[in-house]
Amino acid sequence: MKNERGFTYPVSLCMLVFFSLLLFITVEQNMAEKRFYKDTEVILVQEYYLLSAVKRAEGLLRENNLSQTGTFLYTKGTVAYQTRALPEGLAEITFTVKLFTKEQWVGVGHFDTVQKKLVKWMEKS
Repeated sequence: MKNERGFTYPVSLCMLVFFSLLLFITVEQNMAEKRFYKDTEVILVQEYYLLSAVKRAEGLLRENNLSQTGTFLYTKGTVAYQTRALPEGLAEITFTVKLFTKEQWVGVGHFDTVQKKLVKWMEKS
C-alpha cells in the first residue's frame, strides 16, 4: 500500500491531458474542414456564374442583342458585364461576379464577332 501512494493522480492527470488534447485536435480539424468546404462552395458558385454569364453573353452576341453594359441576376449574386470593341473583329467583355457574401471576381473574355464565339478567356483575382 505504501508503494501506491502518489501514483494514481499523475496517471489520471496525464490521461486527462491526453484526451483533452485529442479532443481539441479533432474539433480543430472538423472546423478546418468546414471552412474548406465553405470556400470550395463559394469558388464553385463563382465559376458556375461566370460560365453561365459567358454562355448568355455569347447567345446575346449571336443575336446582336448584347448591350454595352448590363447585369445578369442569379440566386446568390450578380454578374455585371461591360463590352468594349477591339480591332480585328474582336469584342472584349469584362465580367464582374459579386456574390452576396461580398466576394468579387473579374473575368475577361475576347469574343470573335465574325465567328460569334469566345476565343480567349482570362480571370483576374
